[in-house]
Amino acid sequence: MSLFSTNHIFVIAEMANAHEGDLEKAKKITLAAARAGANAIKYQKFTANELAEPNHELYSLYKKLEMSKKEWSILIKFAKKCGLKVFVDIFGIKSAKSCLNLGVDGFKIHSADLMNPTLLRFLSKQKNPILLSTAGCFLNEIDEAVKILQFIPKEIILMHGFQGYPTKLSDLNLNKIKKLKEKYSFKIGIMDHVSGSSELSSIIPMVGIGMGATIVEKHLTLNRDEKGLDYFSSLNPDEFKKMILHIRKVEKTFGKEEFILSKNELIYRLTHKKNPIAKKFLKKGTKLDENLFNFKRTKTKDSVSLYDFLGKITSKNISKGSTLSKHMIDKKSHKIAAVIACRIHSTRLFAKQMQLVGDRPIIDHMINQLKTSKMITDIVLAISSRPGNEVFVDYALKNGIKFIIGDDTDVLKRLINGAKYVNADIIFRITPENPYIYWEGIDEILQKHVSGNYDFSTCFNVPLGTGYEVVNLSSFEKSHKEGSKKHRSELCSLYIKENINKFKIFHISPPKEFQRSEIRLTVDTPEDLYVARSIYDSLGKKHKLISLKTIIKFLDNNPELAKINSGVPLDVSRIWIDDDPLKK
Repeated sequence: MSLFSTNHIFVIAEMANAHEGDLEKAKKITLAAARAGANAIKYQKFTANELAEPNHELYSLYKKLEMSKKEWSILIKFAKKCGLKVFVDIFGIKSAKSCLNLGVDGFKIHSADLMNPTLLRFLSKQKNPILLSTAGCFLNEIDEAVKILQFIPKEIILMHGFQGYPTKLSDLNLNKIKKLKEKYSFKIGIMDHVSGSSELSSIIPMVGIGMGATIVEKHLTLNRDEKGLDYFSSLNPDEFKKMILHIRKVEKTFGKEEFILSKNELIYRLTHKKNPIAKKFLKKGTKLDENLFNFKRTKTKDSVSLYDFLGKITSKNISKGSTLSKHMIDKKSHKIAAVIACRIHSTRLFAKQMQLVGDRPIIDHMINQLKTSKMITDIVLAISSRPGNEVFVDYALKNGIKFIIGDDTDVLKRLINGAKYVNADIIFRITPENPYIYWEGIDEILQKHVSGNYDFSTCFNVPLGTGYEVVNLSSFEKSHKEGSKKHRSELCSLYIKENINKFKIFHISPPKEFQRSEIRLTVDTPEDLYVARSIYDSLGKKHKLISLKTIIKFLDNNPELAKINSGVPLDVSRIWIDDDPLKK
């Protein structure tokens, strides 16, 4: 179970060597940390021989700071009784082994040991969470340390900051927190080490939190005025408590990661938004668009927003000057959006969706074919948040295409959020690596899906890569709620396929001339890309759409071209294909 949460800041009180080798003083600092509201206390456990050679100028001090095994046992048990988690800075295998026997909750690796492979390999075999200091380290050094530590899965926190006794504000470089978040999938912590007497000492952690840090480590001492060991960047107990109180208030501002309006924000929306007012008399059965309305604030508060009514049908006559409300819209009206899950990474052909066929990327060909539909009102790219997928964001912005960004592995959630983004209740699903789809049959399957009140509809037997699915938003929501991790992956309709008795399903058979499932028109390998480009080089003219019938005829006349990718193994299909149980 994770110790750390993205919505709760984990505060660690760093005692360092403020105890000066005195167990009772260490216990007082520990108690002060607990009373201030810290989540954990962090100690530094070492022997002088682990830290330095006997001729080192600080060797005698290190020796003085050592505490016995019995004292450490007493202190750690005391911290646990105070309700604190215990982390320990360790500087050698001997200290690490003794800490394991003492039952600590986690370790911190000082940046001095980031390139100590012996210690890293020992800790890699433990399951305890690791705080990994990145102070004064290059990225390649962090990469190598992380690689070693992940031998056994564990929580790794990258800690940003260094001790400058105290650290100057100009040396904080908090933007590094964002860079660490971009490069690594780990949570990030901040240990700022600015002067404890500075008014910014308790503010800097808030700035770090704003940059993305979810762990705060801060030095604590009993009385900074005494200028004991490690006093430079330490807070006194009352200051530490005040800092935590501010952090807990800041946490309340986080809200949820999903873009959901709070109760008070919904009240604000109803009070301030402008509502659609009919410019003229609208007959029952009118298809609604923005040109039929003016937009003003009204006394009526139950109106519908632009995206709620676009493309829908009126259920009654609407007089000029009337505010459009929900009861004026046919409940059987549907809004259909093509939602396309986009992810750049592939083990077979990198960035396949953005590969050029002719002078345009594959995804561009597919979107132009989707635009032939009279029933699809919106096209939305559901883009992975994983670094590297910015290329899809750039494409969407350049071409005026709507998009959302979401979890890389929860593809189903991205599709759901894409539909919700435009208030669609039906999703037209197709994968973006297909330059040639059966665009001629899109509206036919949509019409039959709607008129038959189906939950899920699909088109079989067409060439691989030309088919698609039509899914009610509620069906995908049900799949996400009741399914497991595999059902939320790129196999988005797998739950429906495995639970056909829970859904009303329709399968449409295209005309016989299109029933050529042996033909491969998807682009998943270099061979597929060669075939797709060859087709376009021969048939593509001035960006005009190529019919599926024309492509099939061309491949029949050029069997050698069709053979190039005919032997590519199917792997796992993300769109239902021939082995569908409904057909048997």
